[in-house]
Formats: sequence, structure tokens, C-alpha cells
Amino acid sequence: MFLSIFLITLAYLLMIWLEVPRLVVQKKWRDLTAFTCLLLPAVVYSYGIILDLPLPNPTDLIVSIFEPLAMRLEQVLGPT
Repeated sequence: MFLSIFLITLAYLLMIWLEVPRLVVQKKWRDLTAFTCLLLPAVVYSYGIILDLPLPNPTDLIVSIFEPLAMRLEQVLGPT
């Protein structure tokens, strides 16, 4: 498990080392914000998987968001 954590940490640090300085120099603050907002959940989720923590399924969140919309569209448009 230690090796897995080390390799994941190394991979994320490599991604940060390659991307962040370029984004800061070019003053691409929106891109840096998007990179950070996508990387942080990925880091947390990957550590959770390695440590066998009970994690929520991201698909459940997507279904809970779009299922009411799909049901409403079905009411308006009729069943397929």
C-alpha cells in the first residue's frame, strides 16, 4: 500500500510540476482554477480507493441530478 500511495503522489506531483508553472507564467488563472478544481477531487478519490475507504459512486450523483429532468421531459414529450 505504501508503494501505491508513493506512486500516486509522485504522479500527481509530476502533473502539478508540469502544468502549474506554465499556467502561472502565462497568467491563465481560469485554466489554473479549472486544473485545481479537477485535480483535487481526483487526488482525494484516488487516495480513498488505495486506502479502501467507502466512497460514494459519482454516477449516483449524476443520476440524482438528471433523473428529475428526464422524468419531466418524459411528461412533456410523452413516453418514447
